[in-house]
Parts: sequence; structure tokens; C-alpha cells
Amino acid sequence: MKICVDAETKQILGAAILGTGGDEVIHVLLDVMYAKAPYTVIQRAMHIHPTVAEYLPTVLGKLEPFS
Repeated sequence: MKICVDAETKQILGAAILGTGGDEVIHVLLDVMYAKAPYTVIQRAMHIHPTVAEYLPTVLGKLEPFS
């Protein structure tokens, strides 16, 4: 899974997901992208269990600048 986020606005610019449950995760990301909300709303949201989307806060918590 790769997620590209604007460093200034914290908006999600795009994502690539490969694997089981990717369809579920991409729809969570698309909702946030269309709302033009910062990625941090995903970190604060309550995700149902068991789903792949519940791991998004963990992934987003490990964002690093691209060089």
C-alpha cells in the first residue's frame, strides 16, 4: 500500500493498493479525498472490526517524506 499526501495541506493526493481488501480500503481513502479533508480524519475515525480498513491509521501514522 502506498499513499501520497500533500505535506502542507495533509490532503491525500493518491494511493495504490494491491491485495485482499484493497477495494474496501480504497473507498475509505476516496471518501476522504473527495471531502478534501486531511488524512488525519482517518486516524481519528472509528473503523469496524475485522476489516482491512482498520489498519489505515497504522499505515498513515508511519508516513515519511518522499525523497
